[in-house]
Amino acid sequence: MRFTYQAVERLPKQLAQGVLYHSEEFEVAALSCACGCGHRVMLLVPDSHQVFAQNGTPTVQPSISVCDAPCKSHYFVVGGNVEWLPAFSAAQASNVMRNQIARHVVHDDRQRPWINRLWIAIARAFARLRSALRI
Repeated sequence: MRFTYQAVERLPKQLAQGVLYHSEEFEVAALSCACGCGHRVMLLVPDSHQVFAQNGTPTVQPSISVCDAPCKSHYFVVGGNVEWLPAFSAAQASNVMRNQIARHVVHDDRQRPWINRLWIAIARAFARLRSALRI
């Protein structure tokens, strides 16, 4: 499998096999899974991945892990070429997904204004206190 790079304003609904679509404006990229299963792989740029293009061929860093599809594929795209890594087990895929969600929660918390973070912290503290008093 070989990928080509296509800069787009918006990601198309149908993804062509072998094309990495990248919207710099919306900071996302998408491709159809390299294994051929047809799963739509979304990449958050620059939060979780970096996408580089040279002479129409993409490079994606770090590796792409397709944890939310039955194939559980794991690979790099370097200079348009796919470099395969061992597929994830169901347990590994679940762990990777949990870690990604946790990382995004922390990132989202940092994006909130400080006053919102303060109120959330106060609410959590009261909830813990309320739970402790019920014991």
